[in-house]
Amino acid sequence: MQQLQAQLPVRLGEMRADAAAWYRPRFGPGRIMQNKPFTANSPGHVGRGGSGLRPRSVSDVSDVSDFNDNTRPYDVRDEEAPIEPFFTSVFQTALQNGLGIANKVVTAIEKLVGSSEPSSDLERLFKDARRLGTFQSTDTRTIAVLGDSGEGKSSLINALLHFPEIAKTGDIGAACTSVVTEYRQKTREHTSPITIEVEYLSKSEIEDLIKELLWNYRQIFLPEVEEDKVDPKDYARYQRESEQAWSALEAGFRHQRGFNKQLVSDMAEGGLEKATDQLVQWSHELEWPDGGNPGFWKATADTAEECCEMTSIFMEDRFWPFTKIIRVYLNAQVLKTGVVLADLPGLQDTNLARVRATQTYLMKCDNVFIVAKISRAITDQSLKSSLYSILARHAPVEWEESGVKSLNLAVVCTKSEDINQKTARREFCGPHKKISPLVMEQLDKDIEDAKKNNNSPLKKQLKRKQEFLLINARSSHVKEGLQNAYASKIPGGRLEVFCVSNTTYEKFSRKGNTEMVLASGIPELRRFCHRITAGAQLLEAKHFLQSVLSSLLSSVEIWATSSAPRPQVEDRGQDESIRDFLQEVKTEVSDTIRQSRTDFRDTFREVLFANCMKERRNHFWEDAAEAKGREWYSWHWSQYNAWCLNNGDHSTGKRGHLNWNSELIWKMRTELAFQWGLVEDEIPTVFEKLFQSIRACFLNLQSHLRGKWRIQRYASEPNDSSYVVSEMIPAYRAAAGESGTGKAARQRSIVQGRITNGTLFPHISAKIQAGIDQLVRKIFRDLRNAVNAVIELIASDVEMALASNPQRMGGARNQEDPEEERRKGELMAEIRELKKKHEELLASISKMLPGG
Repeated sequence: MQQLQAQLPVRLGEMRADAAAWYRPRFGPGRIMQNKPFTANSPGHVGRGGSGLRPRSVSDVSDVSDFNDNTRPYDVRDEEAPIEPFFTSVFQTALQNGLGIANKVVTAIEKLVGSSEPSSDLERLFKDARRLGTFQSTDTRTIAVLGDSGEGKSSLINALLHFPEIAKTGDIGAACTSVVTEYRQKTREHTSPITIEVEYLSKSEIEDLIKELLWNYRQIFLPEVEEDKVDPKDYARYQRESEQAWSALEAGFRHQRGFNKQLVSDMAEGGLEKATDQLVQWSHELEWPDGGNPGFWKATADTAEECCEMTSIFMEDRFWPFTKIIRVYLNAQVLKTGVVLADLPGLQDTNLARVRATQTYLMKCDNVFIVAKISRAITDQSLKSSLYSILARHAPVEWEESGVKSLNLAVVCTKSEDINQKTARREFCGPHKKISPLVMEQLDKDIEDAKKNNNSPLKKQLKRKQEFLLINARSSHVKEGLQNAYASKIPGGRLEVFCVSNTTYEKFSRKGNTEMVLASGIPELRRFCHRITAGAQLLEAKHFLQSVLSSLLSSVEIWATSSAPRPQVEDRGQDESIRDFLQEVKTEVSDTIRQSRTDFRDTFREVLFANCMKERRNHFWEDAAEAKGREWYSWHWSQYNAWCLNNGDHSTGKRGHLNWNSELIWKMRTELAFQWGLVEDEIPTVFEKLFQSIRACFLNLQSHLRGKWRIQRYASEPNDSSYVVSEMIPAYRAAAGESGTGKAARQRSIVQGRITNGTLFPHISAKIQAGIDQLVRKIFRDLRNAVNAVIELIASDVEMALASNPQRMGGARNQEDPEEERRKGELMAEIRELKKKHEELLASISKMLPGG
């Protein structure tokens, strides 16, 4: 029983770690949780450090040459690790030793069992030990890779993964930019080199998409949308959007005999309904590839080529318009520390449904890499457009008000090798410039001497060195320009910027030319990816070493000592009393979590809406929105029509840029901003109170034995996936569809009527509350499951401690069996020795542990 009492603080430590995971501050996007192999246990990495990343010892590139090309390809496991506690040799050694302890428990139990059948308790402990011996972390960080097609996104992903052609490159049409594709580390369940999972849209989601595609295609045929009646730029955009919608519709339905442009462009009364009904009916007849369940498809591949062939099925022909997400599981060094790379649709995809899908996914991401060719980042104008063109679409208000404080933004400039040396030399070489003219003149002289001496290898080496001096100078210029341009909008005033060459990396990684690979910039970017996940990996690894491993050792020790003589009748009554009390604790903890969930939800609602509702703030918000709408009444009908056509978000030379949706919710957003801050401050308090309540339950048991976030963006942003846009779009589109005499008046009446009919802000408020309720249910469901798992472990330990006549392998144990007692004694000795090693292990990293 003493072991069991000692075990409770360990279990309580697990509870604190698990509870902490649920209220860890998450500013902005949420976290995506998936299983993946833990870095320290990656096969074949013993001796390289558990992470597979070599400690920092590689010097900066001092020269660029071909002389170190060899037949052995570049090994990413040799890359230097980030300067983070998780990657230190001390912690990685402790982690390896912890895994070794778990595996020694497996060996000890196997030795005890021999050829016998283990008891149910011992079998459970054996499985736990074997699982921990190949410990897998669960925490990941998702990096969204954003940028236009042709900017080098797919090539960048191939380089980061060190897996050529896994992300298909080249021009394969709109399909290539229409499906979110995740790249994740393989788990234990993935036995093939590559596993592919595809989720596709449900019937209701397909119906919504069809309606969006029809709107985008038909807008070019709307009244007043003619080449001589609208701004040429606007007309060109409507035409482009219409063509893109047609390409999606054609891909999805061209196999149907009755599908043609006449069907979807019929502007007569009832024409839209007819086209919608027909396309929806055809979509219900769509036959997805074999090998999956409704909405889900799974397959395996041995090579990148085979993988691309399989994923291309969902990116082409009838499937890609209705494919939601593709997940590719593979073995890649950059993924082993919990990174998930997500290739998002290109920004030229102006279909509203696809834009919404990208925005929705983006809100789940932890970091965003903006990818743009380095040539676009030379002038100040392109510096701004390379970032703002993306952020203005996805989170314009957040960008304007807080920069990237919650977006965790980095910029990756690609194609750094694409340089005009004459222009670069003129710009970056000279007095008080990045390159001394003496250096370039000396290289010119050395190149000429090598040419005279017919020394081609040296000449090639010197030319490449000269080229990379210019490349590095330009990269430095671009980094400084971007960082200066956005210093005021970024915490600490520094934007992370990387200049890379995917081409250089691909070419020289095959040759094993380490210097050229480092010069490509890819290893530096990969190291940054590891830094992103280092904190989460450290927390989970600490929990494994400090709580989970301790729990295993204590449980095995309890089992090994559960051989007390059969108790008397009064002892049995005491046993039942303990079991009853344990059941009471389980019930009390469950009730505590349930009550905390209610309190948490009520806190959200009260802080955000109670005062607002008491003061009838919906009415004031509507008055402010109505006043804004009245301002637009005086506009010329052509301008009003243009804003309706663009869902309230448009710009002209005369009016400039104006987002009606942002203007409509300005008062609500301003008033709720303070309330969101209060909610964020309140969350840690609520969860600490919950933990203390649960802790009290466990301490009572021990004594007895002795004797926001995403929702905020939907509410506050005027982007295409926000609450306000979803409420206003029907009005905008109805207004845009008006024609004939009195059109302008009817348009104003439709839009203003939607603003003032008394439902706009109540609907937004209802959606916020529904989102809060859904979020709270998920958080506390996950928390309840984690707590219940710990309680079940305690219950198992209690049963083992109370076992009056423990089972033996295959039957009741004969306590007088000297051989069995001897083997159990050996197990006890082994476990106690392992516990000493575990204590030494914890001491070695004590400064990294809480209270250390």
